[in-house]
Amino acid sequence: MAPPPARDTESPQRTYGNWRRGVGAGLFGLGPVATLVMFAIALLTVLMLAVSIIAALVTALLGLCILGPLAFRFNGRTGLQAIAARIAWWRGRSRRQHVYLSGVASRATGSHQLPGILARSEVYEVETGRAGRIGVVVVPQSRHYTVTLRCSPEGIDLVDQSAVDARVAHLAGWLAALCREPGLVQAAVTVETTPDPGHLLAAEVHGNMADDAPDLARQVLGEVVRHYPAGAATVETLVSLTYTVPPGRRGLSHEDMCREVAARLPHLHSGLSAAGAGGVHPVSPRSLAAAVRAAYDPAVAHDLSGDHSLDVTWENAGPVAARESWDSYRHDSGFSRTWGMVEAPRGVTFSNTFSRLTDPDPELMRKRVSLIYRPYSPAESARLVEADKRDARFNATKKARPTARDLVDLGSAEQAAQEEAAGAGVVRFTLLVTATVASADELEQADRIIASRAAEARLSLRPMYGAQAATFAAGLPAGVVLPVHASVPF
Repeated sequence: MAPPPARDTESPQRTYGNWRRGVGAGLFGLGPVATLVMFAIALLTVLMLAVSIIAALVTALLGLCILGPLAFRFNGRTGLQAIAARIAWWRGRSRRQHVYLSGVASRATGSHQLPGILARSEVYEVETGRAGRIGVVVVPQSRHYTVTLRCSPEGIDLVDQSAVDARVAHLAGWLAALCREPGLVQAAVTVETTPDPGHLLAAEVHGNMADDAPDLARQVLGEVVRHYPAGAATVETLVSLTYTVPPGRRGLSHEDMCREVAARLPHLHSGLSAAGAGGVHPVSPRSLAAAVRAAYDPAVAHDLSGDHSLDVTWENAGPVAARESWDSYRHDSGFSRTWGMVEAPRGVTFSNTFSRLTDPDPELMRKRVSLIYRPYSPAESARLVEADKRDARFNATKKARPTARDLVDLGSAEQAAQEEAAGAGVVRFTLLVTATVASADELEQADRIIASRAAEARLSLRPMYGAQAATFAAGLPAGVVLPVHASVPF
């Protein structure tokens, strides 16, 4: 008698999604601001009819010239925002703000401070006892305090899907906890990959080889050092947490605020470890300066990682020279281009959807992928999801036949409101990808590589035109919160 067929006891793979971009209620596809402008123009045109028809026509034409840039949208930005960004770029270029020189070639002789947004930043050392001395980056103009944690991710190779799902659930819980963290304004998860020619492996092997090691062991390790680095790569994962001074405590000094930020780290470690981050350790001031210096000058990255006796400080972590272009950024020995997320993947995704985007690419000197979260407080979350639900319902019911996208958006808004009422957190998020190459001719190849990786991740990316220097700095472990420093409204 044949045995009965085996049942498929495997549970279906989990899917993730329901992220949505909030769209305000408006008429004819316009946002709330453009709708108000349209009503104001219509009212003013009617009033001008009492004067003369010509005055009413002139008012209507002028109103259309104002309404047009607000109604036109391209890659998530209105025409008015695009025009304002171009004007701001021309203005900065005319003032030579796109060129940076330091050291003996500049007025600040002997110093290589960081350019742009980070020019006034400082690093304070805080003694934590168990974790040693850690570095806290202070941006005084925005009063932001950033501490960075170095993680050792365990990866998902040969890991059961149930364990991967548990890690994602722990990460969701960790993000929800950030919404209740006092003074937290931003959390950034950065994965940076660098092809390794073998310097790190050779230094590790020779530094740990015993003097009386057998000749056979020495020969085998020598063969490993010579052949293995051909496909090796260095992957570094950093989590940066940026705080600001809580309301009612504006009198705190930088030193007091840095100590308070450092005191909040222990209870955040366990959440990251459960999410698959492995060993989590705060980054020291020297490591912070070395990471930033290597980003601006990729040619010295291997020397900084292999020789810890090199004197690297935050005050000298900047480039010798940098020049920002409309679509790229040149800094010391590297040429970089930064892309920003326009739209998150539609529909559902899986736990490994973004893995190819963070995998090493041997054609690039460095690749940095930064996932930036800005959590809402519980009170803001409740107000936001209810407002989104009302706006989505208005957009779906104002038409006799709502589109499928309107109905899906309404369902997503209602689901988000239900999940928030059940205790889930609400966060804004975006993604920045920075690719660094050795010459300007290789930027086109980097563009093709990133476009291919973005397609595999179902992401829509575009170069951050006119803001290459600022977005390059935003991907570093320095706590740059872009909306705070933006001169063009987003």
